[in-house]
Amino acid sequence: MSVKTPYKYTSPYNTSRVKIYIDESGDLGFTDRSSPYFVIAALIVHDPLAIRRCFAKVRRNKLKKKYRELPEFKFNNSGPEIRKRILSCIASADVDIAYCVLRKEQVYPHLRSNHQIVYNYLTGSLISHIVQRFFDGGPVEITVDKSLNGIQREAFDQYLVYKTFEKNQANDLAAIPIEIVHADSKNEPSIQAADFIAGALHYYYRTNDDTFSGIIDEKVALAYDYFKGPQK
Repeated sequence: MSVKTPYKYTSPYNTSRVKIYIDESGDLGFTDRSSPYFVIAALIVHDPLAIRRCFAKVRRNKLKKKYRELPEFKFNNSGPEIRKRILSCIASADVDIAYCVLRKEQVYPHLRSNHQIVYNYLTGSLISHIVQRFFDGGPVEITVDKSLNGIQREAFDQYLVYKTFEKNQANDLAAIPIEIVHADSKNEPSIQAADFIAGALHYYYRTNDDTFSGIIDEKVALAYDYFKGPQK
């Protein structure tokens, strides 16, 4: 069951809802074994049922035993064909994609031990840009994996609301109705879809191979390369 935070306001004037699903790929470590890149991907879903059907369709097809027994599909535990099938299905759905990529060599030394601060900043900045692009007057629902612990979760929620308000205080979006949901990715196909998107993008930045990211490229509405600024 989803755990909803108290940071919620429902508009009495507009019942349309912007649905954003967040996941990431890579890590925020700074050792020799750490990935040089960290990607946060956001899936803006206009038809959640279509995403659910993507994963149901893959499960209906003949799968190797190791895949049939998985509680959920993830980019990192899937082979190339499953990755392509799921990404192609996502690309055919009514969705938009936004993401940011951090080149960790550019992170200030004093922030390298403050992983949560870096994560909150990146996610908050990305969400604020998405809201500027897609907000239409109704509530904004942001769904993330519930893996954050209680203290981190509260700080994360507060910062997302603060950052979105701060970014939009000079325009008509200053009173954005926001709902943040922490859900189990096993029960939320759209989070699983965001995982595949983040994984495909991270794979591209690591290898310069667009075998997977190229499938979803036309769906990318916003892309931010920190610290190079917007790429789309």
